[in-house]
Amino acid sequence: MYHPFSVAETIKTAWNILKKNFAIISVYSVVAMIFVFISGFAVFYFDDNAMVSSIGFVVLLVEITFIFLAFIKLVFRLMDKEYYDFDFSEIIPKIRMLVSYLTLLVLVSTLAVFATHLVEGLKEGFAQDFFKFIIGLVVQFFFLFYFPICTCFIVDDASGPIESVQQSFYLIKGNFLKYFLIFIIIEILMLVAAITVVGLIIAIPFANIILMAAYRKLVYSHLDVDDDLSETN
Repeated sequence: MYHPFSVAETIKTAWNILKKNFAIISVYSVVAMIFVFISGFAVFYFDDNAMVSSIGFVVLLVEITFIFLAFIKLVFRLMDKEYYDFDFSEIIPKIRMLVSYLTLLVLVSTLAVFATHLVEGLKEGFAQDFFKFIIGLVVQFFFLFYFPICTCFIVDDASGPIESVQQSFYLIKGNFLKYFLIFIIIEILMLVAAITVVGLIIAIPFANIILMAAYRKLVYSHLDVDDDLSETN
């Protein structure tokens, strides 16, 4: 039976995933935060040496990307564990995933910087300020709204950077307002995470799980096949 995308069902599914696998997810989140904190402290400690600091920043970026992609793979495996067993070695991101994610990140950031420099060449005034605002708004919206779905395609479908963007636009098309509501809910969760320690352990993982559940349910909603959505409940 075909099921349309539902915000309530997505939140419920995400909560069930977190509740059933809270120990695994919380332990992973805590360990990941410790690693990032230690690495970040090391980079900050050597910030007086420009070369070492630059290398440290790149290593930190790759480390954070690796941890984030591994978390996404972990959640997808937890979603499907009722249907087949998995080994924790399966959550290790492949090199292609790391490259695709970082390429997309660098590509969008570079385009944003290039567009900003073009606008700075305009005469100072309303037009310059307006275009700077629009560029900033578009870039932030893409990173917060579309980029998470792009990441899901990169991990779950082994998509390339450009391919993931095309797939994301297609996937959200027709469910824009519903996905936008999920986006608002996630922003609220991130605000909670920013002001509480518990939020870092629960709200951030939950927000990411909501996005992954939304991705899976959006994929099913585009398939004209019989399914009971059991794989994401």
